[in-house]
Formats: sequence, C-alpha cells, structure tokens
Amino acid sequence: MFRNERLIEKTVEITVAKLSNTSSSTNAETGKNIANFMQEIYNKLVELNSDGD
Repeated sequence: MFRNERLIEKTVEITVAKLSNTSSSTNAETGKNIANFMQEIYNKLVELNSDGD
C-alpha cells in the first residue's frame, strides 16, 4: 500500500506525461482542466490503492 506522498508523486508523473504530449496554451481555463484531471487521477490511484487491502 502506498502512502499519500507516493500517490501524489504518481499523480504528478502521470500528469506531466500527459501534458508533454499536448500543445495546450496556458490560461486560467486550462489550469482548471489540468487541476480536475490531476484530481481524477489521484482519486483513482487512492481507489486502486485501497482495493489492494
């Protein structure tokens, strides 16, 4: 089981990998979308992490 710190690291890694394959401009709306994407990734990792119990 991963600690929260590790789940956040994984969330950042996945987000960076995803964004490195896009050419989105940076603005407030894009930032909100990225934050929502990161939250969904984190939520899924938490879910999968707890399923391993």
